[in-house]
Amino acid sequence: MTSIRSDLLAIIESGLKRVDGSACVASALGRRDVLPANIGVVAIGKAALAMAEGAVDVLQTKLVSGLVISKEPISALNALPHCIERCVGGHPTPNQDSLVAGHALLRYLDNCPLDMTLLFLLSGGASALVEVLPDSVSLEQLQRLNRWLLASGLDIAQMNVIRQCVSRIKAGRLASHMHTSATISLLMSDVMNNDESIIGSGLLTASSRAPVLSSVPEWVRKLCVDQPPRPDVGSDGFEGIHQEIVADLGMALNAMALTAVDLAYVAHNHGTTMSGDVETWVSYIASYLINAPVGVHLWGGETTVQLPDKPGCGGRNTHLALMLAQRLRGQAGLTLAMVASDGDDGNSSYAGAIADGDTLSKAGITCERAQQALATADSATLLQYANALLFLDKGRSNVADILLVVKQ
Repeated sequence: MTSIRSDLLAIIESGLKRVDGSACVASALGRRDVLPANIGVVAIGKAALAMAEGAVDVLQTKLVSGLVISKEPISALNALPHCIERCVGGHPTPNQDSLVAGHALLRYLDNCPLDMTLLFLLSGGASALVEVLPDSVSLEQLQRLNRWLLASGLDIAQMNVIRQCVSRIKAGRLASHMHTSATISLLMSDVMNNDESIIGSGLLTASSRAPVLSSVPEWVRKLCVDQPPRPDVGSDGFEGIHQEIVADLGMALNAMALTAVDLAYVAHNHGTTMSGDVETWVSYIASYLINAPVGVHLWGGETTVQLPDKPGCGGRNTHLALMLAQRLRGQAGLTLAMVASDGDDGNSSYAGAIADGDTLSKAGITCERAQQALATADSATLLQYANALLFLDKGRSNVADILLVVKQ
């Protein structure tokens, strides 16, 4: 599998390079004929640091102030110019630091001069990293809600619509604090259809979506009913805000397909079709691969995994990789790679895994042991034993998950 593994790594690297936060922001700013003299930068999300770096490189002396709210440790933010304030929020569960970051965000925006242009850089992960709560919701209630959401099996759109109900800044509410002459909002999308109201829970985008509460616990329903007022879609408060998607999953998949062709494979780009329950998706993929043409097959998206009360070590990607490796056990000529584009899959500290039909058997992992690891959401522990885990740089991009399968 050595040469195929090398090819898969090269294909993955090309896709992630295409959606690197720094490069995408720099490219988007470079396409503008004229940039104003006084620009402030706000960057929030898993890719906040990378996106801010791209802005700093292009703006140089035009940059007058800024705020970065990131998942990265504060030491990683030290290379930013001194005029940029730094905050580290909680992720995947919001914490007190997320609330501190929320108040820092409001303070920064409220103090921006009217004649300044604001560059707002948003990527996924912002939903947890920054928050301003209504008086009726405590931090403990917010954390309980987010822990339930992460284990619920709901997709990211459903989760973020619920998160919007307990926030004073989500669902476009933050726009009321924008007082600058203009706001340029550049977004890195980790959601299907690039729905701007879902990316980072829509800080600057109004949403008319109502949460589906029919199947949620009563305590969740009560939290969502008494929500702060939200702006209407198309209301005057958004007139000076100009939004642009600068990176998304489709861009990464297209770059990967081109690299696969360069490596003499036939590329089959199936697009951003990967969604829904992970077991249903794996059954579909395993069945499809039986008669699929040779080459490199690419899918992007996010599956959902319902977690047990006490999950082990792993995430969506290692879970899917282990489940698919189990289904492909003993089948020759199939190698898979399942990766989180942000380099951080669940609580594993890895990006995902690379495996083939022999990976589990060679490691002496029985079907029963694999099934137990899946039942306890401990996929990364087992894949580490099989030497199948994949490590990638974190914080450069965040455009959801990618499945690659080489069929020979």
